[in-house]
Amino acid sequence: MKKQTMVQATFMMIVVGFLIKILGVVNRIVITRTLGETAIGVYMLISPTVMFLATLATVGLPVAIPALVSRGEIKERKILSVSLTIALSLSLLITIMMFFLANPIATYLLKDERVVLPLMMVGPLLCVVAFTSILKSYFQGKENMTPGAIATLMEQVTRIGLSVVFISWLLPRGIPYAVVGLMLASIVGELVSAILLTTMFIRFKKRNYPGTHFKLSKLESVNFKDVLGISLPTTGSRLVGTLTHFLEPIIVARMLFRLGYASEVSTIMYGAVSGFTIPLLFMPSFISSAVTSAIIPAISKAYKNKDLKVIHKRLSTSFRVAFFTSGFYLVLVMIFPFEIMHLLYNSATGAEFLSVTAPVFLLVYLQAPLVATLQAIGEAKFTMRASIVASIIKITVMVLLMLIPGFNIWGFVFAILINIVLLTTWYYVIVSKRIGYTMEKLKVLNAVLILGVVYVLGQHLRGMAQFQGSLLQLAVVAGMLFVAHSMLTLFAGLVPR
Repeated sequence: MKKQTMVQATFMMIVVGFLIKILGVVNRIVITRTLGETAIGVYMLISPTVMFLATLATVGLPVAIPALVSRGEIKERKILSVSLTIALSLSLLITIMMFFLANPIATYLLKDERVVLPLMMVGPLLCVVAFTSILKSYFQGKENMTPGAIATLMEQVTRIGLSVVFISWLLPRGIPYAVVGLMLASIVGELVSAILLTTMFIRFKKRNYPGTHFKLSKLESVNFKDVLGISLPTTGSRLVGTLTHFLEPIIVARMLFRLGYASEVSTIMYGAVSGFTIPLLFMPSFISSAVTSAIIPAISKAYKNKDLKVIHKRLSTSFRVAFFTSGFYLVLVMIFPFEIMHLLYNSATGAEFLSVTAPVFLLVYLQAPLVATLQAIGEAKFTMRASIVASIIKITVMVLLMLIPGFNIWGFVFAILINIVLLTTWYYVIVSKRIGYTMEKLKVLNAVLILGVVYVLGQHLRGMAQFQGSLLQLAVVAGMLFVAHSMLTLFAGLVPR
């Protein structure tokens, strides 16, 4: 297996991410039609618990491993086995705990006894997820995205097929069993991924990964500290994010109630933002994930060799990828908010927020490479502290703005936008100080002008009498705007390379 260049790796991850997005939509349609709305509700009830426990089980190892493996030191050969030891031990501990805690969690926290059986299945799922996540991260550290891409695609295909089989088999026994069937499909899908990854690792072990093995290792202080030095701060950041998301609906509901809104109306208003607007804006997130996955190993290696020019080049390329892809998508969302919302969700709920939030959300996609850089140069602790401070500010701003009667749900929206601006600015300042990186002002100005021109052109085409908002017309106009965007980007010298 040959090492891939950053552009090759990023392109691979973007293509795979897009395919996974498509498969995810198909999977959602299949599950909804097979499982039914009630069972879907039960499944969604345990989703936050699964995400929280998955964060604890992997303790940020998928971020730490690429950064450490890419350095190529002899001691890093044990990183894989050390990481497996940590993750599988934690997963086993969580499995045992969930066996005893599933019933209390279902009864007293989730208020639904139907989730007891599904919660007991979380442990086995986490064990397999931990194994596959770590092995994918190891390949990523070796700058080879192919094994992870193939394994993820096969996992998704397996999950879609088995979801129908297991749900159809277990649904007659009751909703809890149907949800268990869905989780069984996930477990088998992850097992397929694990088998593929293991096979590819063993096949190329002697040539590409000498001295690396799967055997659980003794947690020597040097390796243990190296791994947890990066992984624990990352885990802290994710836990802070999880806690913030947990508090958001509670605060929004209480503040809207104080303003005189009924609980049903509050739920609809919150759902419009968090359930429709935000997911639509995060649609190109697979692109930032691909960029992040590709640059962490390269930047970590370059930082070790004190080659700042390489780091600057990687960052510039990452920003150009974000501008070219995510930037165009967000402008398209600003031009056709109601059309795109209706096309994807068959509803215009939340479309009124898109024109305001989309421009700021471009910073989210510029933020991802900055975070990846900080993690790769050993500043993961800073990202955790910044995340904590920004989350506190976000909650505070949300409460203060929602106290103003005219703001209502817009207070929540503006708090999100302020949080994005604050974090992105903060990360950029720290990256500039640590590695001396500065964005080229002329390039930034050109990028803003290009997006502005595409937006004005799009609004002109949208306002033409012939435009009725049909799918065909939307596709044609989007295609014309993309050609204009591409030509302007090429002319301005902003094409990713």
